[in-house]
Amino acid sequence: MEMHVLDSLKPALEFSRELLRFLLKVIYIIARESVLIILPKKKKSLSGEVVLITGSAQGIGRQLALNLAREGAKIVLWDINEDKLKNVAKEISDDGGRAEWFVCDVTSESDVNAKARLVEQKVGEVTILINNAGIMQNLPMLELSSTGIKKTMEVNLLAHFWTIRAFLPSMEKNNHGHIVGISSCAGLVGHVNQIDYSASKHGVVGLMEALSEELRLKKSNVKLTTICPLTVNTGMNQNPITRCSWMMPIVGVEDAAHQIVDAIKREDFIVTLPRRIRFSLSLARILPHQVLSEFLDFTDYCRVKNSDILPKKENDS
Repeated sequence: MEMHVLDSLKPALEFSRELLRFLLKVIYIIARESVLIILPKKKKSLSGEVVLITGSAQGIGRQLALNLAREGAKIVLWDINEDKLKNVAKEISDDGGRAEWFVCDVTSESDVNAKARLVEQKVGEVTILINNAGIMQNLPMLELSSTGIKKTMEVNLLAHFWTIRAFLPSMEKNNHGHIVGISSCAGLVGHVNQIDYSASKHGVVGLMEALSEELRLKKSNVKLTTICPLTVNTGMNQNPITRCSWMMPIVGVEDAAHQIVDAIKREDFIVTLPRRIRFSLSLARILPHQVLSEFLDFTDYCRVKNSDILPKKENDS
C-alpha cells in the first residue's frame, strides 16, 4: 500500500524538483543580470574579425564600418550605391583600416549567395554579420503601395534570412561568430505612419529570438545581438522631433554606432538605444494599451498630426 502511494507521488515530486530547479535558475539569472548592470561584463576584442555590414554606404552602417575598423576588424561593405561604397572604403583606408566593398542587392538571394562566395575568396570567412540595410516609407496604411510594402519586407526582413543562411554555416563549422540584427523600437511598439516598417522590424525581433533558441539547443557558440534604437537621425525619418528629449531622445548616428559596437563587444542579446527605455517599453506591454497611447501622446515622439493620416474631406484644401 505504502509503495503504491509513493509510486503515485513520484510524478508530483519530480515536477516539484524541476519547478524548484527552474525557479533557482531564474533567481540566479536575474541576480547575475542585475550585477552586470552595475559591473558590466568584460568586452571582447574585435581585432582580426571579418565584419560584413549591409547598408554600409551611409548612415549607421557607414559609422559602424568606421568604428569597427578602428577596433582592428576587417570590414566588408555591402550596399547598392557603388559611389558611396567607394567613399566609405577610402575613409577607412585613409584612417589606417582595412575594407573591401561589394555592390550587393540584399533583397536578391542569388546575389547574396554569389557575393558571399566572392567575400570568402577575397577576404575570408565572415565572423560578424551586421544586418543593417533598411528603408522607411512614412506613409499611412491606405497610401502604401503593394510594391512599397513588398520592398520594405524584402529589405528590412527577408534580407536577414538570405544573409544569415549564407554566412551561418561557416560560423557553425568554426563554432565562432556573431550575428547582429538592426531592428527598431518600432519593432517592439507599433508606430503611426510606419505600419509596414513596424511589421518588418517586429519580424527581425522574432527572427533573432527564434534563431537564438535554435542555436541554444544545438549548443552553438554563435552569438546574436538585436538592436532596437529609437529614431536615429539618419534622414530616413524626415525632421524627427520629440517633446521630451530627456525621456525619448532622437539618437545621433555616432552615438548609435558607438552603443552598437559596445553591445557587440559585450555580446548583449537585445539592446534598446538608449538602454534606459527598455524598461518603459517592456512595461508598456503589460499595461492596458491605452496607457501606451497616452504615453505616446504625452511625449509627442515623432508623431504626425491627425490631419496627416485622416482622409481629407472634399472641401479640404
